[in-house]
Amino acid sequence: MTETYTINIYKDMNILIVDDDSTTLQLFKLFLKNMFKNIVLAKNAKEALSYFEEENFDLLITDYQMPTINGIELISSIRKTNKNIPIILVTASEEYEVYQQALNLNVTHSLTKPIIQEALHDVLNQTIEPIYFYRATQKIKREELEQLKDQKIYHKKQEKQAFLKEHQAIRNDFYYSYYQQEEDVLWYLDGSYRPYDILSGDTYSIRSLDEKRAFFFIIDAMGKGVSASVTSIIASSYINHLIDTYKQDFNFTNFMQEFNNYITKSLLNEEVLSVLFAELDFFEQTLSVSSYGMPPILMCDKQNNLIKIKTNNLPISVHNSKFNIQCHEVHNIDKMLFYSDGLIESSLENGELYFSHLKEDFKNSNTCSSFLRKLYSKVPNPDDDITLLFFQKRQLKKEKMVSLSCFTNIKEIDIVIANFHTYLIDKGIDHIHTSKLGMIFTEMIMNAYEHGNLQISNEQKKKLLLEGKFENELRQRELSYGKKEMKINYLIYTEGKGKCLKFDIEDEGEGFDTKIFKKLIFDTSSVNGRGFKIAKKMVDAIYYSPKGNHVILHKYIPSHIS
Repeated sequence: MTETYTINIYKDMNILIVDDDSTTLQLFKLFLKNMFKNIVLAKNAKEALSYFEEENFDLLITDYQMPTINGIELISSIRKTNKNIPIILVTASEEYEVYQQALNLNVTHSLTKPIIQEALHDVLNQTIEPIYFYRATQKIKREELEQLKDQKIYHKKQEKQAFLKEHQAIRNDFYYSYYQQEEDVLWYLDGSYRPYDILSGDTYSIRSLDEKRAFFFIIDAMGKGVSASVTSIIASSYINHLIDTYKQDFNFTNFMQEFNNYITKSLLNEEVLSVLFAELDFFEQTLSVSSYGMPPILMCDKQNNLIKIKTNNLPISVHNSKFNIQCHEVHNIDKMLFYSDGLIESSLENGELYFSHLKEDFKNSNTCSSFLRKLYSKVPNPDDDITLLFFQKRQLKKEKMVSLSCFTNIKEIDIVIANFHTYLIDKGIDHIHTSKLGMIFTEMIMNAYEHGNLQISNEQKKKLLLEGKFENELRQRELSYGKKEMKINYLIYTEGKGKCLKFDIEDEGEGFDTKIFKKLIFDTSSVNGRGFKIAKKMVDAIYYSPKGNHVILHKYIPSHIS
C-alpha cells in the first residue's frame, strides 16, 4: 500500500485518543497533526465512552494504565458494541497477562511508552492496512449491490415489456361485449389467461370473422421459459395476421394448411406445440374443431348434461403437420369450456389434481367468473400456465322484467336509482348486497347519462371538475341533449340456492370500443373507466353491446352472506 494512499485514507478518518496524562495527549496531537480528518482527545475512560456514544470513530488509541477504569476495561466495554474498530493499546507494562487480555479483546497493535513519532507512524501504517481492506471490501459490496439493483431494475423493465408483448399477442374481438345471435339470444365469449411466470408458453385469441362466425384458439407451447414463450407469441401473432388478412373470406381448411406450413419451419427439432383451433358459426349452430393434443372440450346442454369432445390430432412438431377438422352441432348447447392442460394438471393442497373437480365445477358455474372463483378457491397458486375460454349462450329471461325509461335529466335519474334500491329491499336482498348493487347500478346509469347521452368524455369531465364548471356543464348539456332517452331493465330471479340479479341500461349515445377495457385493466393508475372497474370487481358478468351503448350485468346473490 503506497504512502500517498495511506495518507488519503487517514484524511477520511476520525480518531479517538485516551490518556490520563495531558502531556502525552498533546504529544499525540503534535505527532498526528494534519494527518486525520478529526482528532478527539479524552483524559479518561469515562470521557472516552461518552465520546464513543456520540460520534463514529475509525480508530482508537488508548493508554493501559489509567485511574478508575484502565485501558483493558475500556476496550472490553467498547467491544460489547463495536467488535471491528481497530485499537492500539499504549502501555509501559511488559506483563504477559496484559498482552494476553489485549489479544483476547482483538486489539490490533500495541505501542510502548515513551511515544516515539517514527514508531507511532509505523504502528499506524500496520493498523491502517485492515481498515483499507475492510473499506475496499465494503466499497466493492456497495458497487455490487448497486449493480445488482440496476440489473434488477433493468430485468424488471424487461419482464414488464415481455408481459405486455405476450398480452399484445392476445386478441379478443368480444372483449367485455356480447354477441347477439337473435333478438332473445346472446353469446358471452370470455377468456382467462393466468401465466405461471412472466414468460409463458400459453396464448389465446377470440376473433370475429364476420357477422355470424367467430374463430378462436388456445396455444400451449410445451416447455418453459424463453423458447416456449417465443414460439407461442410467434404462432399467435401469425394466426392473428392470417385472420386480419382473410377475415370474411376465411376458410378453416386453407388456414390450417398455411399455418402448419409456417409453424413447422419455426419449431426446433425437440419442440412440440399443442393447439386448439375452433370456428363457431352462430347461425348454423355448429362448432368446427381441429385440436392438436389438447384436453377435451367440455360442453353442457340445456338440461346441464355434460358432453366431451376429444382431441382429433397429434401435437404439432417438425415431424407432424397432419390435421383433421370435425364439425359438431351446438344448437342445444348452453355453455362450452376450452382450456390448456395447466388447468387439469394443477394440484390442490392435498396433492390431488384439479382434474377430479373440473367437470362438477363447470356444470355448476353459470358464468366465467363463478367458474374462476371455484377454480382458484381450490388452486390459489397454480403450478403451470392456465388459459381457458368460457362461452355461454344466454336465452333472455321470459319473466316480466321491471322496465323503465327516463330522459337525460338528473332528477329523473335520481328517481330511477331510488326505485331500484326499493326493488332490491322488496325482493328480500340483504343490506350488504343492496348497498353494493345500488352503487354499481348508480355508476352504470351515471356513465350512460354523462358519457353516453351527454357525450362528456373522461378528459372533459376531469378538466371541468378542476375548473369547478362540471355541474353547470351538465345543466347546459341537458338543455341540448335532454330529449335523449335511457332504457333500464332489471330482474331478480331464483338461481340454485340463491338469487340472481340481471340488469341492463341502454343509452342513445354514440357508444365506444370496448377493447379500451384491456388497456384500462393494465393501466391501474388511470382513473378512466372507474365505473367499469368497480363493476368488474363486484359482479359476475358485465357485457356491452358491440356499439358500446348498452350494458348487461349479472350478479349471483347467495342465500347467506359470506
